[in-house]
Amino acid sequence: MCETYFDNQRKSKCNGCGTCKLLCPTQAITMQEDAEGFLYPVIDKSKCIKCDKCKRVCSNFNNKKEENEKAYVAINHSKQQLEKSSSGGMFYILAEYVIQNGGEVCGVTYNEKIEAVHEFADTLEKCRKFCGSKYVRSNLQDTYEQTKHFLKEDRYVLFTGTACQLNGLKSFLGKEYEKLILCDILCHGNPSPKVFKMYIKNLEKNKKDKVKAVHFRSKENGWRNQTPIIEYENGGKEEEGSYFDAFVGELMQRPSCYECPFASKRRISDFTIADFWGIEKVIPELKSTEGVSLLTVNSDKGYQIFDEIKRKMYYQEVDYKVAASYNHYHNEKAHLKRRKFFDRIEKEIINENNIIESMRKYSKKPLYRRVVGKIKRIIHKKWRG
Repeated sequence: MCETYFDNQRKSKCNGCGTCKLLCPTQAITMQEDAEGFLYPVIDKSKCIKCDKCKRVCSNFNNKKEENEKAYVAINHSKQQLEKSSSGGMFYILAEYVIQNGGEVCGVTYNEKIEAVHEFADTLEKCRKFCGSKYVRSNLQDTYEQTKHFLKEDRYVLFTGTACQLNGLKSFLGKEYEKLILCDILCHGNPSPKVFKMYIKNLEKNKKDKVKAVHFRSKENGWRNQTPIIEYENGGKEEEGSYFDAFVGELMQRPSCYECPFASKRRISDFTIADFWGIEKVIPELKSTEGVSLLTVNSDKGYQIFDEIKRKMYYQEVDYKVAASYNHYHNEKAHLKRRKFFDRIEKEIINENNIIESMRKYSKKPLYRRVVGKIKRIIHKKWRG
């Protein structure tokens, strides 16, 4: 048996899926939030019967072997669906396939408290709330149990999320289901919900208004624009990038994200979708300002479904390794100041009054890296010119 969080209490060994809690025969496990805002299993020793089931069902392993996965550049033919999507609109096509077959779609939305949560939808209109990137660890709520219920009713289920969340579901179910379709989002890591909550409160205090929505990947300023748009209840909007910069700077991800076993070509899902960064280098003649998806098909089930839905998209097969080289198929190192950042949060030196200022301070690149980056951009620009 491979080493798990229960063996060594190393936080990098737990992705927080909660499968151990759900399958504990004596309900001895609860998921409790740590000082960084992430959930970890805690065992009530008075209830534990030492059966080790928690270790056996741990999902933080990737046992998938490389098969005949294929990568595609893909763009939804529906302009309306494309406009509502973060990139090339692949989620809508998969969701439509499941809804038309009488199934349920599980995705991530914001609740009334602007918290990222997994929920189900049974119409394409309701699936709109799942569109758009949510750069924060989502709460799975009871979606694993609901998925099992729908599958037992012999209904289709499309479950979307990060690879670790999908693998947690597979571990919870314990067997394969023909009508379960898994689609993971190529992930850059899961930031702390606690930091996100503090960020929202800091925005509201600065603006003296309630945050209505956070659009991390709005196409309002173009597909490639990476500056989030904050929408307020009284109608105001602003571009604000401190949280996003801290996210891409690896300042506040879950510890397991820096040692993620799923950040590889060995995808455990039927489909993987992402923005196709680097498309201008892979297919220079493809000019799209409305979003382009990288779609990988990872299983026999995925290929069967792809044959049924490909008429709804423009697609072109690309070299998998080349596509992966421009996207997030590898682990990143934690920011050098990550520990200091969270230590100051725990001591309440960083709080909801100054989290924005602190994220800007800690995620700022050192001067030498900024200079090197600028030189590289100048050289690259001259070389292309």
